[in-house]
Amino acid sequence: MRTFEDICNEQIAARSAQGRKYMKLGQKDQPMIEEMHACFRYFFDNFSRGRTTYGLMPDRMPDIKHKCSVAANGFMLAAMAVGVDFKWIDFSLAKSVCDSALETLLALEQDHGFLYHFYELNTGKRYHNCELSTIDTALLFCGALTAGNYFGSNTLKLARKLVGRADWSYFYDADRKLFHMARYDTGMQAWWDYYAEQLILYVLAAAGNGADFAREAYESFGRLHGKAANGEDFVYTWCGTLFTHQFSHAFVDFEGKVDGQGFDWFANSVTASVNDRLFCASQPQLYPDGIWGLSSCAVPGGYKGRIGSIPSGNNNTENLSDGTVAPYAALGSIVFTPDESIAVLDRFRRYEALTGKYGLYDSFNPSVGWTAECYISIDKGITLLMGANHYKRTVWKNFNALTEIRRGMRILGFTPKQQD
Repeated sequence: MRTFEDICNEQIAARSAQGRKYMKLGQKDQPMIEEMHACFRYFFDNFSRGRTTYGLMPDRMPDIKHKCSVAANGFMLAAMAVGVDFKWIDFSLAKSVCDSALETLLALEQDHGFLYHFYELNTGKRYHNCELSTIDTALLFCGALTAGNYFGSNTLKLARKLVGRADWSYFYDADRKLFHMARYDTGMQAWWDYYAEQLILYVLAAAGNGADFAREAYESFGRLHGKAANGEDFVYTWCGTLFTHQFSHAFVDFEGKVDGQGFDWFANSVTASVNDRLFCASQPQLYPDGIWGLSSCAVPGGYKGRIGSIPSGNNNTENLSDGTVAPYAALGSIVFTPDESIAVLDRFRRYEALTGKYGLYDSFNPSVGWTAECYISIDKGITLLMGANHYKRTVWKNFNALTEIRRGMRILGFTPKQQD
């Protein structure tokens, strides 16, 4: 009898043989490859070279370069594997960067194996009184494991050491059957009580020491069901932000798999991406020239997490749609809507002020003539990793091949989807 692992191996082999269902590299793909290369250069150029902070990645550049984002470090580690796979960097150099960065990360202040959201980039100390974060730690773990499996040997040993310290029971609320989101100095804060970007938490917990309760937590969070602009049912997120449908998918290959209730998260993200595009198309005065991509991003004077489309929470009042577009959101959907994502990149590039040294800036609002002249690391990261998955399955092949990740998916109840 074939096991879940046997079927996964067969799927990987079949997709590799046929070059996946997506197009072969051609002239129309060149802008996306250029944008991905710019994203890679962003990560390689800007991580810390300090003696005690080597490898730590700034949260954003150039305006907030004094603090490290732990999640950004996950994207940076995976970016090194992508860089080698696309022949932008030598294998030995990329491996040495990852090994040194992992050594730095292992030395940072932590609690129960979880890391704080931010650290001082110059000292490696916890940034102010920021929270001990589940999702930021999880994204770091994913990048570490991706790089670990790609480079092997000591890199994988260090990655597994980092991930293996996490005590998932610490953040698990057995009474509510939910994970807490974070811990501040005042105590635990909120729960992952509705679907957002957190699917990866359950996979990692099931793969680690949380196997006894990970599936219970996965099956306990709420799902907000609604209609997309094309009439399809899907599970939407509180603010309608597109990144929530992408971040876990950058690492876990959910395509062709369903959970114990038969739900297909990959298809759900396809619908969410289509919905975003159609929502923007319905308001050409705010989103001209067919641009789309609504997600948390830089805005004048700061950052807003509520940039999104409807449906959203509280009767469609939780999203903010004021004409601000985050190009990374559309490009991060390339595995879900390849033709549409590649097409909109050409439209983004028509706005000359939107492109800087490392490719497209984080966001812009053409309706008011504003452009954010900054780069946010996690946003550059999702563009790079999803592009790499689209063209070469770089992250998916390495992350999902790990025995612990396959075990985690099996514990959660995921099985191959039956073909019609």
